[in-house]
Amino acid sequence: MRTDPEVERVLSRLLAGHRGVLGPALVGSYVFGSVVSGDYESGISDVDTVAVLRASPTNRQLAGLRVLHREIVEEMPGWDDRVECAYVSVEALEGYRSGSYPAARISPGERFHAIELDPSWVLDWYPLRAVGEALWGPPPATLVPPITEAEYVDAVRRHLLGWRWTDEGASRRSQAYAILTMCRGLRTVRTGELVSKREAARWGCEVLPEHAELIGAALAWRAEPRTEPKKEGASTIDATLRFLADVRRLVG
Repeated sequence: MRTDPEVERVLSRLLAGHRGVLGPALVGSYVFGSVVSGDYESGISDVDTVAVLRASPTNRQLAGLRVLHREIVEEMPGWDDRVECAYVSVEALEGYRSGSYPAARISPGERFHAIELDPSWVLDWYPLRAVGEALWGPPPATLVPPITEAEYVDAVRRHLLGWRWTDEGASRRSQAYAILTMCRGLRTVRTGELVSKREAARWGCEVLPEHAELIGAALAWRAEPRTEPKKEGASTIDATLRFLADVRRLVG
């Protein structure tokens, strides 16, 4: 359900770059997340994408992809730090449960870099298989092996219990990310559903009324223009840490 012209523009540019840099090594390029679920918020939401390669990315390919992402930001500054893309091989998708595989990634807060995939990436592969759309290539369900809801929920639970969010600057935007991520994770653990951060926040206010004010504030912090300087979050960091601890207790 892609209706925002700016989303179409960045996805078209990304796909053209994938085909230009990777050529015949590209098996498919995919989008999932809020862009396809209908929960995309213009100017706020990220775009979640995956490019599948015939083999692990080479150094030459990595260099070309690094340039591609730099060019996208230069051409469309509004997408700086809002394009997430993982570059993975067919083998990595097929065997991610049993080992680690070379890959690459760019995501909010992280520049393009090489990574190693491990079984925790079920957190991405489940929604990719469930709701992902092909920008180019075969349907994602033909590349991602079946994943049960129970397997996904267990992975979310383990992620919430093991994730130790820290932010030295205690920025409000970073706190918003942590709060809304935990809301969405708790919703998934309780219901098995894939929902947007906004829907998870609405649900979280009902389930955790003692934290409703903080959750509502997190939505406002998330919507602050990215061009504005990061606002100091020292006054709310203690409340955020208490919220994270409470959610972990509920999950555990």
